[in-house]
Amino acid sequence: MKICVKHWNRRGKSPIMSILGPSMMLRNILVLLALFLAFVQPLAAHVVKQLYGEFATEGQSWKLEILFDAGYADPSTRNDAAAPQPSRDWLVNLPPADQQRLCTEAEKYLRESLSFRSRSVPLEWKVSFPDFKTQPPAFPSLLNDGAYFHALIEPSGKSGSVSVGMAGGDHPDLVVKMPAASGESSYLTVPPGGEVVLLAGQETAEGETPVVEQGQNSAAIAFHLGVKHVLGGLDHLLFVLGIFMLQRRWQSLLKQSLAFTAAHTIALGLAALGWVDVPRWIVEPVIALSITALAVENLFVSKAGPWRLWLVFAFGLIHGLGFAGALSTWIHPGEGFLPTLISANIGVEVGQIIVLFLAWSVTMGWSESKAWPHFRRWACVALVAAGLIWFAERVKQYHSSSSSGSSSASLMDESPNSISTRLRFHPFEMASSISS
Repeated sequence: MKICVKHWNRRGKSPIMSILGPSMMLRNILVLLALFLAFVQPLAAHVVKQLYGEFATEGQSWKLEILFDAGYADPSTRNDAAAPQPSRDWLVNLPPADQQRLCTEAEKYLRESLSFRSRSVPLEWKVSFPDFKTQPPAFPSLLNDGAYFHALIEPSGKSGSVSVGMAGGDHPDLVVKMPAASGESSYLTVPPGGEVVLLAGQETAEGETPVVEQGQNSAAIAFHLGVKHVLGGLDHLLFVLGIFMLQRRWQSLLKQSLAFTAAHTIALGLAALGWVDVPRWIVEPVIALSITALAVENLFVSKAGPWRLWLVFAFGLIHGLGFAGALSTWIHPGEGFLPTLISANIGVEVGQIIVLFLAWSVTMGWSESKAWPHFRRWACVALVAAGLIWFAERVKQYHSSSSSGSSSASLMDESPNSISTRLRFHPFEMASSISS
């Protein structure tokens, strides 16, 4: 060990570099990078991680309204990471028979996932779908243009206290917005296999009263979603690595990261207010191209000048529009809008700093070696290729979905077991979905 340390100090190389040599080290790093990309690829697709609901009391009764992702009503694609998210237009144009099937599958899934109890006694409950009762159906319009409808859960009879449980396994979290007793609403999270009290009710004969947990406010939830949006979204991860690969200096890295987050905040706020509306078929391909653009510049320059900051800022605007879709359940004009907006983007900045710090730490020691320029060059080439591939895939998927979506014929004509054959591409996790 002492010999290795001495060798490092004398020649400026790590012991591992001295043993393996630059070419072998470079090859191993590229293999690890390829494995990493292959492993995390599903993270960029449409997989529901959370169900979002709003709880309310009416006299001696209660109701829980779930915002349900229509694409999640199909059992064949529910946990398929490659399945795209359907659009609202797709849902509106579905024949009534197919819409009814969505309701049937949604109720079946909710009953498999959720359980309600009044203290230790199971509660009987019913599900209705109010959006389908009007003509045309009153489906919600969210920032990501996704296909969602409301599922209203109510008790079949009277109940005092009520708690809700989420089944374990691959089920998502349930995030419940609680009524605002005083001031801002709070949010309770029910993890898979967990249970929380929603309504305390009256004291029992034994003198016991169920306790409703203290929930988080919307700003806290948005902060976590911002961090997850960076760490759980492959396109955002690779964009941050594109920033890192230009110049491994903290002053430059922080300037670019802050420029990106500032633009991200502006675009997300404007989209949430409804002042800016850019179609998803434009936003998603451009996000893919942003990775390629940064990597191409990295191949020709070695320092971040003013142009670089403006380029990162411009792409931050595009990424912010993409994140607006992932946060469409949480960020909207009204209660807590500004704190939620700021918290979400603070989370984005924290997530980016985590990625930059990890990249900086991993490359510490051998970044000054002869192998580093070769690794940097080929890593940027890989980023260029990844961005171009994603761009082509997203353009192709939008083109194919728009072509097949021009007809309102029943989806069952193409596949009797799947409602996903005409779905529109959307690579972000929905927070009712977080995240993004």
